[in-house]
Amino acid sequence: MLHFPTRRSAHAPRLVLTISLLLLAAGAPAYAQEKPRAGGELVYVVGSESPSYDAHREETFGLIHPAAPHYSTLLRVDPTDTSGTKVIGDLAESWTTSKDGLTYTFKIRRGVKFHDGSTLGARDVKATYDKIITPPAGVTSPRKGQYAVVEALEAPDAETVVFRLKHPSAGFLSGLASPWNWIYKADILAKDPHWYEKNIMGTGPFTFVEHVKGSHWVGKKFADYWDRAGPTSTATGRSSSRTPPRASRPCAASGR
Repeated sequence: MLHFPTRRSAHAPRLVLTISLLLLAAGAPAYAQEKPRAGGELVYVVGSESPSYDAHREETFGLIHPAAPHYSTLLRVDPTDTSGTKVIGDLAESWTTSKDGLTYTFKIRRGVKFHDGSTLGARDVKATYDKIITPPAGVTSPRKGQYAVVEALEAPDAETVVFRLKHPSAGFLSGLASPWNWIYKADILAKDPHWYEKNIMGTGPFTFVEHVKGSHWVGKKFADYWDRAGPTSTATGRSSSRTPPRASRPCAASGR
């Protein structure tokens, strides 16, 4: 389970001490070789609250830290790549680029489920990027300029998304790997493009339970998460973030 308390508590000194010990132990071979185990709790500090829940419009770690586990992206940066530059698929199972560099075709993973039980498809990816690149009136998208190179976006079938560019762009794939580009449900966006500002529902490894501002953020493991090889396939328990007073906001994390 995910649990992110957002106020100072008696646990804070213990959390800071725990992360310090973990960092010291990181260099030890036994720690590096330790296998993931089921159960436990992750606790860490988040130093702010977000104005809304919509990552397409926000720019604060106060949203992305606690809420990202509820969502998936089309691409992502490989977490094992120390350079932080290698792009891998998340919801994209594979992709190809045309010889002229103007067409990117993505194949979407089959069987991915939203937390409401519905199946994700190419139309959800398209609707998400339509909202980011060409937001409807009244919808904020501060990063839309990063995708000005996109001339057209298509979903020719349920498993294919095609981006057609105005000119070749060496950084286009990196742009699609933005951690802010959470994939939303097309049907919800069609009814209300502002829905995700006040609600959370994605395809990530944890489902949303509740968020009480100034207190906590709670989620739980999603049993139907597509990545069975991922860490949440064996993880149970909860993770927690706290927002202490400004004078004591160093980030901390503990696993137990």
